[in-house]
Amino acid sequence: MKAGNNNLIRITLIFAAFLLSPAYNYGQVGLSKTITREIIINENPDNATIEISQADSLETNGIDTITHVIIGRKEYEIIGVPEKGKMKISVSHKPIDEFKGHWAGFDIGLSNFFSAPFDSSLPDEAMFMDLNGSKSVSVGINLFQHSIGLQKTKENLGLVTGLGLAINNYRLASDYVLIRDNQGFSSFTESERSIKKSKLTTSYLTVPLMLEGQIPSSKGHNPFFISAGIYGSFKIGSHTKVVYDDKGGKEKEVSRDDINVNSFKYGVSLRTGYGFIKLFANYDLSRLFQKDQGPELYPWTVGLSLFNF
Repeated sequence: MKAGNNNLIRITLIFAAFLLSPAYNYGQVGLSKTITREIIINENPDNATIEISQADSLETNGIDTITHVIIGRKEYEIIGVPEKGKMKISVSHKPIDEFKGHWAGFDIGLSNFFSAPFDSSLPDEAMFMDLNGSKSVSVGINLFQHSIGLQKTKENLGLVTGLGLAINNYRLASDYVLIRDNQGFSSFTESERSIKKSKLTTSYLTVPLMLEGQIPSSKGHNPFFISAGIYGSFKIGSHTKVVYDDKGGKEKEVSRDDINVNSFKYGVSLRTGYGFIKLFANYDLSRLFQKDQGPELYPWTVGLSLFNF
């Protein structure tokens, strides 16, 4: 049989093995490779036969050829090792990794305000919103995520969107009670009773759109990542809570009256991390209160992403 015909038979048998053998996982590529199927082609002048057998591992020292074939979302690797009188072909395949962003998970952080970009000082008319920053805690529960890879053969750049719940607690440093006054303006009143705690809580559904880049480690695990983008949020609730500390004991009052908290907000977000250490920062470009109905304050939050789903 001519060499050309032998090569044609060899190629036909290899691709037949692709179709007949199921998808098996394999270990990391290196000098020693774990496989699950071994294909041996026996050739003689008249014909060629194929044998498919189970194999635990194949030492790749002295490899004759290595060929990578990508078909759809699977990658095939063909390792040819010449032996006396026959050619041993090992075929392994795995799904190509897909891009996965870092949005879904649980966030916890601290919140505060800017009266102007990166200006934390408050004007006189907004001093009643002075915060106890160490007790103004935010919680984010990002339940849904959709990642969109932007590369055909790699998985370290893509877009990330999803849906999350953001709850911000603004703990007032002053003994004021937040109200909406007779002119419809967000304001305050002083209480004759001793106040132990006064705070404003807002809850928003948040939809982000982030561009994320990743740098995998040498083993492909725990990549360093950084993502930046925008978000839009829809208010699902807000309330004030005051805890009075009277001599007779504590008394709690919760009010869900409208104090002009914005129903929709938007801003910019930054996330970064490596391994289990993940940080985030959000800055609202829209006001906490509706325009001309409350002091001009722009919330921001920084914190940790404790884990990702």
